[in-house]
Amino acid sequence: MGIVREIELPAGVLYIWHITESLEELSHDLLLSDASQQRLSAKKYEQHQKAFLAVRQILRQNGISDCELSYDDKGKPRLRSGLHISISHSFDYALVAISQENIGIDIELKREKIIRLKDKFCNPRELAQAPADFQLQVDYFTEVWSVKEALYKMCNSRSLSFAQDMSVCVFEKQAEIIQADFSVEFTYKTFRIDDYVLVVSQVKRVK
Repeated sequence: MGIVREIELPAGVLYIWHITESLEELSHDLLLSDASQQRLSAKKYEQHQKAFLAVRQILRQNGISDCELSYDDKGKPRLRSGLHISISHSFDYALVAISQENIGIDIELKREKIIRLKDKFCNPRELAQAPADFQLQVDYFTEVWSVKEALYKMCNSRSLSFAQDMSVCVFEKQAEIIQADFSVEFTYKTFRIDDYVLVVSQVKRVK
């Protein structure tokens, strides 16, 4: 189906691709680098292969070739131009945000199993603030998880604990990463599409 929505951000744009195409259709007009070919071949599931190609199609349609995208030693994507990029995908959707500022995005399908996992990524305050209604809990914990995924993508550290180092206030749409030597505050926005939650996060203030 292609790009179904473009959302203007304070310093960039979020592109949303609804994946309905075959692998052959998603490969059309794409010229992949050797590194990307290897990454694509390493993906076992067709769904992941489609998401990989959909991301490259988003870039291509915005005049960015695959060779301009690379990954650092921690797996964080970057563009040759110096613009910031964040990537996410879940089942039938692939997202790319391109911004002049550091940005994190995530998309999650709302599923009841998030309730069983909440203790693994939530701190006591987040657990205490959860609504009583079961379906609202699914929405709430999906948002908390998605925000923390988006924050994780913004940071160079890969040693962050979702439960201990990150804190999310759903009601104020704010979040924070706190470790021994630094603290960073974030704001975020949420968007809904079908049964998915989309999160876009940005730095609020560095202490």
